[in-house]
Amino acid sequence: MTPQDAHPISSRGSGAEQIPTRMPTANRPQNAGKTVNGDTSRLESVAKVTGAAKYGRDMQAPGMVWVRGIRCPWGNARLIGHDADAAKAVPGVVDVVVTGDTGEYNGDAVGYLLAENKLALSRGLRALRARWERLPCRTGIDAREAVLSVSDKAENALLFADHVLEAEYSTPVQTHSALETHGMMIDHQGDAAVVYASTQGTFAVADEIASFLSLPRNKFEVRCEHVGGGFGAKFQIGKEGAFAGNVASSLKRPVYSFCDRKEEHLDTGNRPSALVKVRVGFSKDGTVLGGQIGVWGGVGVATRGGDAAIPSGRYEFGVIERSMTNVSFNGGAPRAMRAPGHPQGAFAEELMLDEIATIAGVDPLELRIRLDKDETKARQAMYRLGAEMIGWKDRQPTGSQSGVVRRGFGVGSTSWRALRGPCDIEIAVHRDGSAELRTGTQDIGTGQRTACAVLAAERLSIPLELVSVAIGSSRLPNGPASGGSVTSPSSAPAVLAAAADAERQLMEIVAQQIGGAGTDYRLRNGKIVRGEEAVMGWNELCRRLPSESLVGRGTWDGRGSPYFQKGNSNGVQFVEVEVDSETGVVQVKRVIAFQACGRIICRKTAESQIIGGVIQGISYALFEDKLLDRQTGAMVNPNLEWYRILGANDMPTIEPVLWMDAEQTGVRGLGEPPVVPTAGAVAAAVFNAVGTPVRSLPIRPDRVLAAVEAAAVAGVAKGGAS
Repeated sequence: MTPQDAHPISSRGSGAEQIPTRMPTANRPQNAGKTVNGDTSRLESVAKVTGAAKYGRDMQAPGMVWVRGIRCPWGNARLIGHDADAAKAVPGVVDVVVTGDTGEYNGDAVGYLLAENKLALSRGLRALRARWERLPCRTGIDAREAVLSVSDKAENALLFADHVLEAEYSTPVQTHSALETHGMMIDHQGDAAVVYASTQGTFAVADEIASFLSLPRNKFEVRCEHVGGGFGAKFQIGKEGAFAGNVASSLKRPVYSFCDRKEEHLDTGNRPSALVKVRVGFSKDGTVLGGQIGVWGGVGVATRGGDAAIPSGRYEFGVIERSMTNVSFNGGAPRAMRAPGHPQGAFAEELMLDEIATIAGVDPLELRIRLDKDETKARQAMYRLGAEMIGWKDRQPTGSQSGVVRRGFGVGSTSWRALRGPCDIEIAVHRDGSAELRTGTQDIGTGQRTACAVLAAERLSIPLELVSVAIGSSRLPNGPASGGSVTSPSSAPAVLAAAADAERQLMEIVAQQIGGAGTDYRLRNGKIVRGEEAVMGWNELCRRLPSESLVGRGTWDGRGSPYFQKGNSNGVQFVEVEVDSETGVVQVKRVIAFQACGRIICRKTAESQIIGGVIQGISYALFEDKLLDRQTGAMVNPNLEWYRILGANDMPTIEPVLWMDAEQTGVRGLGEPPVVPTAGAVAAAVFNAVGTPVRSLPIRPDRVLAAVEAAAVAGVAKGGAS
């Protein structure tokens, strides 16, 4: 069958939006032949690049009202006055609702204003003239209050050490900065509603918004067919969703409530800041004997969520005494962000290892190979191959360079355990030969829609062109939220089970019409075969269906499955940087990212996930920092001009390497592990180039220049420790 014979059917949009496009990937030959599908682009790619794909933020409806929060402008303040009557007098303003009088951080909402249009909304907020009394505030972790407690256990480990490293590492608050901001549009029609949400959890939103809408579940639907990114902060409906729910319920009319970019920075969660203090002892060859590691996590107005994953468990560190303290201050609370806690911990851990190696006079790569605890030996193999690919043999000893532009190499590791959750899938096979996969799971940009279609087509042994995917609706079969890298590992077994169920039913139809038992037949290359004999084609079989369609159902409870095998998503990243010792500017030139990800479904989306994780990791390493004014507590860079993220001119060459080994036979999580080691590897590379470590992110030019000056004063880099 040719693609022209296919007629994909989708209950959510036109079939043309989901016709697969193929462009062979000529580069990255190391990944050829490792995936179920090697050249298919995302099913929705044409719809996205042409603007046909509609996101929650794009949705509007007749009679819609707009909602915007009344937010505290300072780190800690009391609302002492406002003019609600003046705001309501603005043409188009519907109402002003004030629910509190204290804001504990910049962006904290004390109510909301609603209006008939966006212009009236902004004019109404100005006319409200909210007046605030500023109160004392705290804006971060005070390193002077962070003290490692004395530990006899740690002291015994340090007693026999040849060297002791005492250091502290810090990471900033990182905001999510997704392309589509947080929010939802509720098309409330009085007795029913459709909720268009930008979310990582279709069914989580349905559960939460139900309490606001006062409608039975069969009277409302949550839709998120396209989502403009989500890195962990889009599980809850948030204040913006609660505002929309309250208004929709009371007015029984459509409501639009999406954050603007400033609100996105202030009040939709973040990766928390961290301070890590270490006191570790090691022998002359760099073997770590043990010591103390203390973590202080900056959690804003929350009381938990600030932990950093150090020690990561990937290296042998002897006897470590560890402590963790959450530090509250007047800032927005954290929410999960791509590999929560792990990039912070890896930054400190990888840079610490390079400092230990420098003091001991050993190669930091060889030290990692020696200390690595991967029982499968996969990371050790990645280390050795990556060293060849990056040109590690050309690495100069740390602190030995004196030119203006200096080159540095760094390396870091990652791992992610196999996480999964319950999932249901339906595959409808129609008389015209098309098949439709149905799942309520969301695709937040990871390629879930495409991965499901590829697996279904492979298991049914039919062209991908025949498969469409209905996705992102609470009226479709239940599926997991996109967190913890669980979506593909959870849905893949259910997809394969649904396809197997569809095949079983189809083969029973064949047996009834031709004779024999259903188990005598199977699908192969678009045909039905008995033994090696083809008895009919796919289209002929579908035309013989007794009804318009046949539905195969697959379910997985998140535990045992013939389609799920154990295995971790291990990985290693190598980084090459250039550092201008006169300006302090760091340019990441090349990244080689090895990633074990189990059975790889779609090459392009897998490579894209790795590349995206590396981009986010470099951005975290060099640029991102939520800055709060120390006196007022207000964020001074609440936009994408002053809150810098990695741009096109900052992009290095990124080479994703899809790793296959015998321990990785099932579908593994891929969303989070690629972001873990990057910042640490960049920091190690900068240390190698300039001779003194930059122990605080982001690695700004002023910090690099201070490190260059410190190395020059010392004469030779000693890792900043003795």
